[in-house]
Amino acid sequence: MSSVLELIHAVEAAAGGFIVDGSRLGIAPPSAAEPVVKELRRHKAEVIAELARRSAMPVGVRLVSWTPKKAPVQLSQCSTVTDVEKFIRSTLRQVEARLDGKGWLAGNWTLSTLLERLAACGCFVKLDNPKRAVQ
Repeated sequence: MSSVLELIHAVEAAAGGFIVDGSRLGIAPPSAAEPVVKELRRHKAEVIAELARRSAMPVGVRLVSWTPKKAPVQLSQCSTVTDVEKFIRSTLRQVEARLDGKGWLAGNWTLSTLLERLAACGCFVKLDNPKRAVQ
């Protein structure tokens, strides 16, 4: 592997998730990290720093892939994103509001549309309960 992002992606592609507690880095399930465990140990501080840069996921939402695109990003709803990471953080707050039944705080966007907007910017997530996306 040549980069920290590739290491993270390898674990996430194997359905693994990261658990960071201070300077401790855990992987659940541990088997997801087996192919890259030596490199993860070697680059642990860099992996933790990269994970800290990501936005926190709302309850009920799991990050699948974090590959933010470079701005500008053109969305299908005739809008352009110029600050991708800020847009992702804002949209995740809207997803959280929608999941909490507060559609007005989600800009009255549907959950499926919010997830599409995240994906267009390179933040791919899954819902723990996919039926919630159908509204």
